[in-house]
Amino acid sequence: MTNPDMNISFDLRTQVLTACRHLLSEINRDPATPTYGCFDRRYWGWKLVDFPEATFQRNLSALAWLLQQPEAQEMQAMLTSTLQAGLLYAARIQHHSGSFDQAYPYEESYGAAAFLVPDLLDAYLAVKADCDYDAQLTIEAMLAKAAAFLYHHAELHGTISNHLAGAALALLKAGNFLKQPDYNAKSREILDFILSKQSKEGWYVEYGGADPGYQTLCMYYLAQIYAIAPYDELQKSLSASLDFLQYFAQPDGSFGGEYGSRRTEIYYPGGIALLSGEFPLAAALTAHMLDGIEQGRTTRLADMDMGNTAPLLNNTIKALPYRDIRAKVGLPFKAETLAQDFPEAGIFIRATEKYYCVVGASTGGVTKVYDKKKSQLVWDDCGLLGQTGRDAIISTQAAAPDQGWKTDTDKLELWGNFQPIKSTLPGPGNFLVLRLMNLTVMRVGFLNELVKKMMVRMLISGGSSLPLKRTRRLVFTKDKISIHDRVEKTGSMQVKALRYGGKFSAIHMASSRYFAPNQANTQELPALDVQALNRDGVCEYQIEIKIGS
Repeated sequence: MTNPDMNISFDLRTQVLTACRHLLSEINRDPATPTYGCFDRRYWGWKLVDFPEATFQRNLSALAWLLQQPEAQEMQAMLTSTLQAGLLYAARIQHHSGSFDQAYPYEESYGAAAFLVPDLLDAYLAVKADCDYDAQLTIEAMLAKAAAFLYHHAELHGTISNHLAGAALALLKAGNFLKQPDYNAKSREILDFILSKQSKEGWYVEYGGADPGYQTLCMYYLAQIYAIAPYDELQKSLSASLDFLQYFAQPDGSFGGEYGSRRTEIYYPGGIALLSGEFPLAAALTAHMLDGIEQGRTTRLADMDMGNTAPLLNNTIKALPYRDIRAKVGLPFKAETLAQDFPEAGIFIRATEKYYCVVGASTGGVTKVYDKKKSQLVWDDCGLLGQTGRDAIISTQAAAPDQGWKTDTDKLELWGNFQPIKSTLPGPGNFLVLRLMNLTVMRVGFLNELVKKMMVRMLISGGSSLPLKRTRRLVFTKDKISIHDRVEKTGSMQVKALRYGGKFSAIHMASSRYFAPNQANTQELPALDVQALNRDGVCEYQIEIKIGS
């Protein structure tokens, strides 16, 4: 059961103001230092990293919002000078190409520029009248160079729709500000690409699959584009996206999970809130999820590190005017019966009046079961987790090509092989090699992109399958879900341990594994009989999840 002591309630505005206050400790406000205006305290304060992460500078947008609030009346001068310092520091760390670094020195990240331009532009417009002529020239030159970089470059190491949507918004806003119609045209070109890749099921591509959490961030950028330059194809795309996303607002107030391609559980509320006046589903999602955020039932600002503070804070600010919106339609988790399949995404949903169940077949059978009456997560099974005789950690939670499934209204069968979990951590040796590469060969554009693709394959993409197969059969009745798992060896290997892993992620994803109260749930995690598996080549286990009385 969820620990009620962790469901600490704070209204949305209080959460935003608290986060903004915290930002004033993260940014360097000391004009006597060369890093005046830097938002990466690890760099300017602790001096534990060797370059400042540029994307932290987008927190300036939230401080620009704070500047306009009555709570900041006594802080006007300090906030204005802090914003100017932050903008000038962003210009100082910008590369000649117009790009910025996020993950390593000389990265020249397309995504970083895409995310920074809209927020830095908003911050600049808030203080432009207070900037002297030289500061205006410097800041506007920085914005122009960043927009030009986006215009002339592309992100090549994977299709990441939220990055592309951020770039489309950046070019649209920069094009309007700089009076560059070519940038507006490029924005539309990027947008058309995103829509062309959208699944007929409504989801946008995130590293080859559907990730409901990141899709809400993509919607944040798309909704702002729609507000500035609406057109029919985008309207239809947003509607289809909402049709998909509605199924991942869960009865306990949480959103998404390890059944997504990027395993995220963050709900970014801003874009969907902006759409709530036109789309009834957007209003329903906004009403439900803002209530969950206020009541502490899902991941929120207090749970964020600096890597995700800016996007979530800016989203929450956008959602503030919609806090009291009322839903006119119900969300799927309220339906008495439901059988919804998304075969392209590999996600399947079954519900009765007692429970709501989401199964991620494309992520190896991740199964989440919610008690609808109690609004609680009662079974959180992210896959089987094991250890080979050679101590390699293995799991069923992978997007492997040998996976498959077949469905019926009251049955679901899925199968796939185990894969090793890739776990690579930085150490002095590989960090030294990386920095040598950053300073030499990776400063060549195509080699930089090649290394990024290699990193994606190493940390996110699935690895080679092992000669160990799991078949899962789920049977759904009114108040019970029966799960039968069969594990069989298809080749020679020894298994040292094998158990239900509970909550875990089999891929590297920095934006996953933030805390939410439902993670405090206690549940029995059975182990499988590895002696029988090693002796007979097969072992089986039966689970029954009974909901209600």
